[in-house]
Amino acid sequence: MTLDRWKWRSSSGLAIAQLSEHQDEPDKRLWSEPVESKAPRVLTRALRSLSSSSMDSTAATSIRSSSSTRRLQKTPSNSGSMIGRFHRRVSRSDSSANGSISESPGSPVVDGSQPYSAMALLQGGPLKADISLLKARSEYLVLSDQCLIKFASGEAAKSAFPQLDRARVHARDLSPHRLPPGRSISGDVRLEIPLHAIVAAFSEDGPNQRSGIEVWWFSQWPRLAYCRAHLHFALPQERDEWLASIHRACRAKLRKCPGLSLVPENLKARINHIVRATEGLIDETPHNLIFPVARRVFGLTQKASSTDEAHDNTDSSSFYFVIGPCMCHFIEVLKADCSTPPGDLRVKATSYGTVTLTLFKASVASHEQRFIVCFRSPFGPEARLDLASVQYRRIIEALTKADRILKPMWPQHFQQVIFDIKGLPPPLQLTSGNDLGGLRRSLQAYCAAYQVRVPEWTIEWNTPPQPAFRLLPVEGEPYSPLQLLAVFRALRYNSFFKAISFRDVDLSPLTGKNDHSQYGDAVAYRSLNGLSISEVHHEVLLQASTLEQEMHALTFASESIRSVDMTNVLGLQSKDRRQGRLNCDLGRLHAMSSEMFRPMLMLWRHQLCVCHSISLSGNPLAPQDVDELANILVMDHVHFKKLHLARCALGDAGLSKLWRSLPGQAQSLEWLDTSENQGTVRFEDIQSTLRLLRRITRLNIAGNTRIASEESLFDETTMGSWALQELDLSGIPLNDETVDVLASYLGSERSCDLQVLRLNNCGLTGRQISHLFRGMGQARRLTAHLNANRLDEGIDDLCGAIACGYGPWSLFLQMVEFASETNYIKLLRALTVNKTIECLNLAGAAMPDAASTTACQAVAEFFSKNNAVRYLDISGYDSKLDEGRLGREFSRALSGLRSNRRIEHLRVRSQMLNVNTGDLADAIAGNKTMHTLDCEANDFNLSNFRHFIKHLENNSTIRHFSAFSEQELSRAIRRSMQTAAGTGLPSRRHSMIALFRHDKPQSTGQPPVQQLKDEWDGAVADLERILRRNQERFDDDEHGRSDFGSHANRRDSDTERAFASIFGGLAQREYECRCAKGLQNSGFPQQQADSELAMQAVVDGSKEEASGPFSTRSSDVAISPSTDDASTRDAPSPPELESPTDREPGFGDGHNTITVLDEARDVGNYTFNEGHDGDYGLQMKKYRRFRGGSTGRIEEEEGGVDLERAHSQPEDC
Repeated sequence: MTLDRWKWRSSSGLAIAQLSEHQDEPDKRLWSEPVESKAPRVLTRALRSLSSSSMDSTAATSIRSSSSTRRLQKTPSNSGSMIGRFHRRVSRSDSSANGSISESPGSPVVDGSQPYSAMALLQGGPLKADISLLKARSEYLVLSDQCLIKFASGEAAKSAFPQLDRARVHARDLSPHRLPPGRSISGDVRLEIPLHAIVAAFSEDGPNQRSGIEVWWFSQWPRLAYCRAHLHFALPQERDEWLASIHRACRAKLRKCPGLSLVPENLKARINHIVRATEGLIDETPHNLIFPVARRVFGLTQKASSTDEAHDNTDSSSFYFVIGPCMCHFIEVLKADCSTPPGDLRVKATSYGTVTLTLFKASVASHEQRFIVCFRSPFGPEARLDLASVQYRRIIEALTKADRILKPMWPQHFQQVIFDIKGLPPPLQLTSGNDLGGLRRSLQAYCAAYQVRVPEWTIEWNTPPQPAFRLLPVEGEPYSPLQLLAVFRALRYNSFFKAISFRDVDLSPLTGKNDHSQYGDAVAYRSLNGLSISEVHHEVLLQASTLEQEMHALTFASESIRSVDMTNVLGLQSKDRRQGRLNCDLGRLHAMSSEMFRPMLMLWRHQLCVCHSISLSGNPLAPQDVDELANILVMDHVHFKKLHLARCALGDAGLSKLWRSLPGQAQSLEWLDTSENQGTVRFEDIQSTLRLLRRITRLNIAGNTRIASEESLFDETTMGSWALQELDLSGIPLNDETVDVLASYLGSERSCDLQVLRLNNCGLTGRQISHLFRGMGQARRLTAHLNANRLDEGIDDLCGAIACGYGPWSLFLQMVEFASETNYIKLLRALTVNKTIECLNLAGAAMPDAASTTACQAVAEFFSKNNAVRYLDISGYDSKLDEGRLGREFSRALSGLRSNRRIEHLRVRSQMLNVNTGDLADAIAGNKTMHTLDCEANDFNLSNFRHFIKHLENNSTIRHFSAFSEQELSRAIRRSMQTAAGTGLPSRRHSMIALFRHDKPQSTGQPPVQQLKDEWDGAVADLERILRRNQERFDDDEHGRSDFGSHANRRDSDTERAFASIFGGLAQREYECRCAKGLQNSGFPQQQADSELAMQAVVDGSKEEASGPFSTRSSDVAISPSTDDASTRDAPSPPELESPTDREPGFGDGHNTITVLDEARDVGNYTFNEGHDGDYGLQMKKYRRFRGGSTGRIEEEEGGVDLERAHSQPEDC
C-alpha cells in the first residue's frame, strides 16, 4: 500500500475538502457514491487507528506554549513494530514541513505570540467520535477569543488550556487516560483557525443529515487561498450551540478590528480592473465593495465516515462577491500568492446586473451566514449563487442600497419581494440626487446588465404635458430587443415625466417576444398609488408577450404618465421599407399593434390608468382593437384629451364606429386626428359629432368625409365656441357654406389662438381663398397651407387681397399648376408689393410651358423689390411621371438676389441651375443678408461647385450651404471618376505610326482618378473654410449683443422658432445652432443640457453617425415636394468638365488641391457634422491616403458607394 493511498484512507474527523466542479448546477442534484462491497481489513483499520494522531498533526502548524507544568520524559525506542516506525517517520516529516498558522492571511502575525493560557476561553467540548476507526477516540474542540482549536483528545486540550479544569467545562467528557509518555502538544493540535481569518461558518449542507459545521478560512499568509473543514457533533443541539458561539466570537473579533481587510492589494487591483472593463465608464469614480465568501457545494454525497474529509490539507480556490456601480461580480481566484502580479492571477469572473436580481434569501434572526442570490436576465435562464459569509449583514446592507440607488422610484414592496430576509424589518432607503426620477442612472444600470449600448434619448419641454421623455430613432439598424427593454424598465415607476414618446422608433424587434417568468419584475401588479390588478388580469399578463407586459407597466405603474406617443413604431416608414405597407402582412401588423394597444385598453376599461392621451398614428390597428376602443369611448369614467389615429389603415366600418362613439368624449376631447385613413365617414355622422364637441383645440380630419349637400360641415354656433389652435381639412372638397363659416370664424376673437390652417387639395378657388384671407385680417400670425388648389379661378380677387396685406404671415402654395402664365405673373407681382408675408413656399408651382422672359423678369423683380419675405422656397418638382419647373431661363431671374436685403433663407431645388450658375453665383457674391442657401437636386458637377465656392469667398453672411444631397454627391463623384478613368486610358490607337509614338511624360505622378479625388477634397476644404470664417464673424457680432433675441430688433425667439420649424431644412439647423450658442454663453446649464439633447433629436438622431454632406438633412426636414428621392434621377447630366462661365481647373493645377495623409480605408468619406456646437454648416473628415493608394468607399449615411465597382458597372440614371 502506497503512502498516498494510506493518507487518503486515513481519518481524523477533520475535513478539508476540495471544491466541487458541479457547484454551478441550478438544480443541485444529489449524487450518491457506491458503497464499498468488501469490509475493510484489520490491517487497514489498524493503520487508520495508529496514524490518526500523526496525520491530524499535519493540520497543526504552530506550537503554542502552555503555562501548565511539563515533564521531560525519555521516549521509549523499543518499538520494533514496522507500523510504529513508519508512523513516526510520517508524523515527523509532516510536522516539520508545516509552518505557523497563527499568522493572519494578507498581513503579518496577529496575536501569534499569545499563549493558549492567556486567551479568554469561550467554550469547549468533544466532537463526535469516528465509529469507523478501530480505536474510536473523541476529539476535543476549544473556542477562544482568538481562534478555534481542535485537539486530539480532551487531555490534550486540558494541558493546553488549564482554564478547562478551573472552569470545569465539560469535565465529564474529558478522557480518563493521560498523555502517552513523550507525546508533545504539537502532535495533539489537529486544527487551529484564527477567528479573524474565518470567511464563513455554517451548518453543513448535505443529504445525510449529519450534525456538522462547515468552516472556511483564509490560508496562512502569504498564500492567497482558502481552507475548509467539517466539524461533526453528536447531536443537532450541540451543533447549533457551537455555531452560535462561533458566530458571536467572529462578530466580537470583527468589532475589535473593523478595518482589517483580508483581501491583498494585488487582488484588489485585479478586481477593480475587471469591474471597469465589464461595466464601462460611469459618471462618478466607482467604489467597489469586495466581500470574501464561501461557495456552498451541492451535488456530492458526503459519506458518514470521515474518509473523504481527510483527503488533503492543501489550499484551494478563494471566492469573492463584488458589488460594483451597476453590476455584481462573482469571482473565483485559483490559489496564488499575495505577491503575484495582478495580471498573473488566474481569475474566473461572472458578472450579473444588479437590476436583474430576482431573489436574495437570507436570515438575520438566527445569525445564519448562508444566503442565496438569484439573477435572471430577460430571455435567459436564472443564475443561482449559494454563498455564505461572515460579513453577510454588510452584504445585505450594501446590496439593498445598490438596488435602491439603481431603481429609486420603484415602490418599497417590490424590494421586499426580492429581498426575502427573515428577521429584518423593511429598510427605509432614502436616495438623493435623483435627477429625472433617476432615469439616467437606471438606464445605465439596465444597459450594463443587458450588455447593450445606451440608446439615444432627450427631454422635450415644448408640448404639454411636460416634461416628456423621448427615445430618439437611429439610422441604420434599429434598437435591439434588450435596448428597448432597458428603456421600458428604466421608465417603470418614474414619476418625473408626464409624457413618453417613442415616435418613429422601430419597436418591432420587441414584438412577438415571450419571457414567461414569475420572478423579478416581469409583471407590474401594483402601482405607485397603491392600485392592484386582479388575479385574472395578472394571469393574462403572465402569458402575454414582453411588449404587452412593458406597455402595461409603463402606463399602469407610474402615477404621472398622462400621454403616450407611439406614432410609427412598427418601422413602416423606415428607409429600408419604403413600400412596407404593400409588402407586409396586414395580419402580422395587426398582431404587432395589438401588443402595444391591448394592455392600455384593459387598463382604461378597469379604471387603472391615468393616461388620457394616446397617439397610434402610422400603425395599422386590428379591427377588434378598434371595436374595443369604440366601446371604451362611451364609458362614463373614461375621459380622453388627445386621440391620434392617423394612417392606421381604418376602413369604413372601423372609422365610422369610432366617430359614432366620439360623442361620449365631447366634454373632454381636445386633440383629435383621424386623417389619412382608408375609410370615410358619412357626412351626417361626422357633422353631428362635430356639433357636440366642446373643448376641441386641434382637429385633423383630412380625407375623412365627402360633403354631399349644400350644408356646412361645421355649425357656426358650435364652431364659434371653439378655441382652435390647428385645423386640417385637407382632401375634403369644401363648399361655399363651409368656407363662409370658416371665414366668419377666422374673423372672430375665438380664433386668435389658431396657428396652423391646412386646406390642401380642397378644391378651393382663388375667390374662396381671398374670402378666407380677408377674414383673417392683415398680417395674421398664422401658417396657411393651401397646396394643390385651383387658384386660376378668381386669381384677381386673391391677388388683390395679397397686395393689400390680407392673409397669413406664413403661406404655403406648393404644387399649384397655373392654367396660364399670366396668372402666375399676377401672383408674383402681388407678392412683390406685399408687406406682411415673411415665410413663403412656392415649391412645385409651374406653368404649362417653360417660363418666358416676362415671367423670369417678374421673378427677378420679386427678388429685388420685395422687402417682407425672409424664408423663401421656390424649388421645382421633378419625378418620373410629373414635372413642375420654371424652365432653363429661370436661373437668370436669380440675379435679383444681389440687391435683396430681406431674404435670409433660400431654397432653390430642382430648377436646372447647372445650366447657368453665373447669375446665382454673382448674386451670392453681392448678397449681404442671406444665412442659408439650399440648391440641391440641380445636377451640379465639380466645375459648378468650384464656381460657387469662388464667389462665396466674397460673401460674409452665408453660414450653411447645401449643393448636394447624399445620393447626389455619391453619384457626382462616381460619374466624374468614371469620366476621368475613361479619358486617362485610351482604348485603341488609330494609326500604325501611333504604335511607335511615345506618350508624353505626365506632369504629375498621380493617376487621373486620384487627381479628381483631390479636386473634390480641395473644394470641400475651401467651402469648409469659408463657412467657418462666416460663422466666426457672426459669433463675434452676436457676442457683443446683450440679448439673444435682439439679433433682429423686430423679431423674438418664439417667432424665429416657429418659422424655422415650419420651413425646416437649413433654416431650422441654423436656428438650433444659434440657440446652442446662446445657451453656451448663458448661465443655465440645465437648459443648455436640454437644448443639446433636443438638438440630437432633430439634427443627429445618433451620436456615432454623422449626417450626410452639405446639409443633406435638409431633405428630410424641408416641407417641399422637391424633396422627392427621384427628383433628378431621370434628368440628363451636363458634361462634366465644362461650365457656362468658368473653365474647370486642370488636374495639374496645384493651387486648389489638398492632399492629406491618413488611413486608406477612410478615403472619400465626407460627412456633415452637426454636433452640439453646430458652428459650421459643412465639415469634412480628415481622410488621408498614401500616394498611389486605391480608392475605397464613399461612406454615406445611407450606405457607401463602392468606387471600384462603379468603374466596372454602368451608371443607373
